Amino acid sequence: MEKVYEGNLVEIFKVTDRLYFRRANLPIRWQCNGAFIVGDAGVAVVDAPPEGIEIADEVQKLFGKPITALILTHGHGDHTAGLSGFFESDFAGGLTVYSSRRFLETLALSEHKYRPNFVGIDGKLELSLSGGVEIELFTPPDPMHSKWDMFVRIPGPEILCTGDAVVEYQTAYFHSADIRSWISNLRLLSQRGLKQVLAGHGPELFPWSYINDFADFLSAVERAARECLKRYNPAPDLTEKQRFADVAAGEIRDLVAAYFAENGAGGTDVHYIEERAGKDDARREVRMVLWEFVREFIR
Repeated sequence: MEKVYEGNLVEIFKVTDRLYFRRANLPIRWQCNGAFIVGDAGVAVVDAPPEGIEIADEVQKLFGKPITALILTHGHGDHTAGLSGFFESDFAGGLTVYSSRRFLETLALSEHKYRPNFVGIDGKLELSLSGGVEIELFTPPDPMHSKWDMFVRIPGPEILCTGDAVVEYQTAYFHSADIRSWISNLRLLSQRGLKQVLAGHGPELFPWSYINDFADFLSAVERAARECLKRYNPAPDLTEKQRFADVAAGEIRDLVAAYFAENGAGGTDVHYIEERAGKDDARREVRMVLWEFVREFIR
């Protein structure tokens, strides 16, 4: 890929004449990756991270065209915190914002100087940009990384923008996830047989096979969290709800640390997770999934 822009800890790469990969910085700027899909008369932007209005300047510098569509892959702040900035810009009157219907229902659409159009999607929508550029937007049948997930398929190069439903291993986030549904829907998604993945976080485009690799990784994280769950037994005579009602963050941390210390040999899930996500992020991810299991018991 050819780098065509660099600034504000953002790098933009040309994938094709119609598709550009916006690689952002998560640790320092809390920004997700995104994409520019270029039509003859306008540009569709994927996701609106914090300070995302700078995207309008990038689009003008690179293409000299207005932003006519803003596509949101899900509702977390690193993908949407810049949304209000678009509403205050003078191009917003000609802007259409696309998201899953579930996410659109959560938006508090206060009055702004300019008001874009909003389209909520439940299922599939085929979108045409000028110049014969086609985009397919679709939602998964069940929650994955979040209940708001939506995918963006660019048919020409057969690339899929996944938001955070697919990311590099060490940036997986689980606090609004349904990990079992996430894994099963990734398996279904992999059967579409496209070419590459433009992930919500990661340094490059991933090959399509990475979707199954990422599902394997999530499966290992889930198994590790379940093993930790089995070890928490403060009083055997209590019901499951009573057992987990008062669990503390320190106990979760200790459970995971002990499990990793005892099971770090080659060939184990611990070794597999650490090899891919690194020692600290591997533990963080298992803790997050373990907390989600605990919350299931105390609801």
